[in-house]
Amino acid sequence: MHLYGCQLLTSAAVIGSVVGQGISPSFNAIPGFVAPAVEYRPKFRYWLPDADVDHDILRTDIQDLQEFGAGGLEFLPFYNYGFGGVNDSKMETYAFGKPAFRDVLQIALEATKANGLSIDVALGASQGQGVPSKPLTPGLAVQLVYGKVSVKGGQKFDGALPAADINWNENLGYIHPQEKFGGNRLIGVSAAAIASTNASDDSNVFVALHEKSLVDLTSYVKNGKLTWRAPKDYEEYVLFAHYERYTNQRSCDGVPTDVIANGSWVTDHFSAAGAKLASQFWEKNLLSTQIRQLLKEVGKHTWEDSMEIQASLYWSPGFPDRFKAKRGYNVIKYLPLLFHKSTSFTAAQAPYNTTFYLYGTPDDGQSKYLQDYRLTLNEGYQEYLQTFEDWAESLGLSHSCQVGYNIPLDILADVPIVPTPELESLAFKTPDQMSQFVGPAHLGRRNIISTEIGAVAQGAYSLTIPSLVKLFHDAFAGGVNAMMIHGMTYGGEQLGSTWPGFTPFQYIYTELWSPKQPAWKYMGEAMNYTARNQFVLQQGVAKKDLAFYLYKDPFGISDEYNGTDLRATGFTYEYLSPANFGSKAFKVSNRVYDAAGAGYRALILDQQQFITPEASQKLVEVADAGLPIVVIRSLPSTAIGSKGQDVVTKNISKLKGSKYSNIAFIKSADDLLKTLDKLSVKPRVTTGSAAAKDLYTVWRSDEGSDYLFLFNQGSASTFEITAEVDLGKVPYNLNAWTGQQAAMASFKRSSGKVNFQVSLKQGQTAIIAFTSGKSKTSIVSQSENVIEASYGSDGKEGISVILGDAKEASLTLSNGQTKKIPAASSSDKKNALDIDIGNWNLTLESWVPGPDEAKSASVKKVMKLGTQKILKPWSEIPEAQNLSGVGTYTATFQVPQVPSKDSIAVLQFGPVLNTIRAWVNDKQLPEIDIYDSQVDVSDYLVKGTNTIRVEVASTLFNAVKARVDYVKANGVGPAAPGLYTFADWQKHGLIGPVSIKSLRKVNL
Repeated sequence: MHLYGCQLLTSAAVIGSVVGQGISPSFNAIPGFVAPAVEYRPKFRYWLPDADVDHDILRTDIQDLQEFGAGGLEFLPFYNYGFGGVNDSKMETYAFGKPAFRDVLQIALEATKANGLSIDVALGASQGQGVPSKPLTPGLAVQLVYGKVSVKGGQKFDGALPAADINWNENLGYIHPQEKFGGNRLIGVSAAAIASTNASDDSNVFVALHEKSLVDLTSYVKNGKLTWRAPKDYEEYVLFAHYERYTNQRSCDGVPTDVIANGSWVTDHFSAAGAKLASQFWEKNLLSTQIRQLLKEVGKHTWEDSMEIQASLYWSPGFPDRFKAKRGYNVIKYLPLLFHKSTSFTAAQAPYNTTFYLYGTPDDGQSKYLQDYRLTLNEGYQEYLQTFEDWAESLGLSHSCQVGYNIPLDILADVPIVPTPELESLAFKTPDQMSQFVGPAHLGRRNIISTEIGAVAQGAYSLTIPSLVKLFHDAFAGGVNAMMIHGMTYGGEQLGSTWPGFTPFQYIYTELWSPKQPAWKYMGEAMNYTARNQFVLQQGVAKKDLAFYLYKDPFGISDEYNGTDLRATGFTYEYLSPANFGSKAFKVSNRVYDAAGAGYRALILDQQQFITPEASQKLVEVADAGLPIVVIRSLPSTAIGSKGQDVVTKNISKLKGSKYSNIAFIKSADDLLKTLDKLSVKPRVTTGSAAAKDLYTVWRSDEGSDYLFLFNQGSASTFEITAEVDLGKVPYNLNAWTGQQAAMASFKRSSGKVNFQVSLKQGQTAIIAFTSGKSKTSIVSQSENVIEASYGSDGKEGISVILGDAKEASLTLSNGQTKKIPAASSSDKKNALDIDIGNWNLTLESWVPGPDEAKSASVKKVMKLGTQKILKPWSEIPEAQNLSGVGTYTATFQVPQVPSKDSIAVLQFGPVLNTIRAWVNDKQLPEIDIYDSQVDVSDYLVKGTNTIRVEVASTLFNAVKARVDYVKANGVGPAAPGLYTFADWQKHGLIGPVSIKSLRKVNL
């Protein structure tokens, strides 16, 4: 039962999206799919250099977004990533928060409204992590530092406390350094005895402390001095003085003429105070009556980027009080243990060259005191997130941010706090990594999960549209359903920049989408394609077969499970943390966990060690309720933090000791599939092919329809698909490239399931919708040369089929009838088209700088390269090797006989390197699937001489590479010129072969 509508099966076969244009009627089974509304369309991060911009150009930029199919923008005042630059002298007028910026924001909002789009607003300059403020203001970020001194056992210490060591190991590069001003506030004094000292090859020292020796000496401090005699029990002690101080880390540079011009400072992200400081700045300086109203009309989110903030130890005023209230003990004597690699920015390195840990325990970052610290820090972060959400709602918006990562937080616990959580393709690179983020969002009923997508460190102007769409596909496979494209640049001039204009990130990262790119005017097809996919992937709720229990705090971005074994049989999965799983809101019903949501059919615990008391209790509850559970090796048996070990031990012992028929213990993940089978756990969609290990499936369900999204990450294959579908629903093939909806005519029903085949090329996708409709006779089996089937245009029972060769064919219908199709007659063979189109005339529009290279606009130089007998990339044509632009290929070909009602003609283009549009006899062809570039042109051909025109656009990379020695942004050249000098010339152009072939069409 083939679903032809997705890909070539043989060299002669065609995908249904191609054939369907000729023989399949376009239904409207899923209203809204053909032309998705703005809310479903991809959006662009829009980089505004600063407030010193041409207002008309800003309006034009936003209009350009609308014209090319975007749904809106994320308005980001870039300010050279917060590092300032050649326009600094004007910051007294144009800094973030100044009246000039407020005016620009209002114009952006007005243009958004005029074009029917939506807008997200960054909370501050650059990444939104700070606001202008007087330094040392409550609500700005603070940290904990310490000073230490050695004291011999039995020795008396009598004097001033050790001074704070503020020269710790900052992780710089793309992050502002801390500025060393301001005082230190004493938080506490402690001491501990040394058990052992070991040094590593990199000069780091690891000191084990005797836990019983830890002591809080704060109450003995008077006027900054301490008198204390170290016990004689141990040979040597360390005396610590712990101080709170402001981080003094900027999020945006400025000039010291006034508070706002002086730039922005990172706010406290671990209490409500930081969010309140930011919101108060907006209320006072930016939220005019007009802007408030416009935000209600077209605003979508307040927004913050991934946290790129540093601290010797992340902290917040009042942290010790919060810690004691939540954890039940005083943290002071344990503070030395918290300055650990695992609590640093990206867990890169310990803040000081000496790390302290408890003697007799592993230094693995999972001591109960480190866990208690992270739990407390995370609670403060959730307060920060909720404060922003409350404020955003008061403005008629909701809050979105890139949740938690880079910082020692439990991201999986935090994701459900944010109405529209966001990740980024630069960090989350695989579907498995994204599934760790997405699972908690689904459980928290967060239907829209966005991603900042398209940032690749391969040199600006180098990302092709197929590469961008591939990133979209990975995100869709990972459960993400809203693309925030990185990004669109301001279209005007920028001081210190040469052609091709304003280029953020100093030419390192992709991509600078705008009319400055040759491919820009050809992006509409990809935007519509993406919008249709997002429309489907935002319907109803996501359904998943399996939930993996995962404790990952601090969160590190890495794959957790390979997944090829599960995908090979059709299983889908995602992850839940103890905080997610421990929720009291969700129950087991009919062996399914959270039936109204993801509907998990089994829980997998893969070599997990830690669990909360609440999650251990939930584990018992779901086991008692009959949820199938597979435990690989052992159950988690260690409480997270210092509380609740007795509860965990009791619950886990019950699960180990009781005879639960729905719990299986296995030694290896290799036995997972057969164990699931023994537990009678089946996927919603089964896939019958060895190649299915690379096939990603996404299932969505709403009140009336189910949707199956398929993405083939592997080589071209045919997949046997069996999906659980209600009897009253019929399958439709939704073509995301063209918008066409075709009722499937080749499928088989059996016991509440629908079976069919899908053929997909590498990188290709398909969408099947199951919705209410009249059941018709369908093909349930056929010979291999039947490669396409669809219902006739009259909407009746008649079926049309496409044959891939001239041989006899047979098929069986659902009403029991068998149909025989005779082999092609000699006249049919004679009239079949087999045309190789050649002798192409190539005209290349080369995009180069104008006479004034300081101007961003390109001059389009027309180059007539003449007849190309053999199609090859421009990089292999001497005159075009280093060019970027638009190529127009024209040719003529002879058609001795136009296709009759018994055949169709398929035009095949070969690989698409970036973009493609085509016209036959001056009539534009439908949108072309860039992963399978062929179109039914039966209705476009005429007898005799025919003309064809193909337009392809390149990136701007080759033109920039040819000028890498002088292009500049912000007054300087590319930060990593090797991304250009060491790279090959990109391949662009029409490379073919281009041909037209006939396929037989038979009406049953």
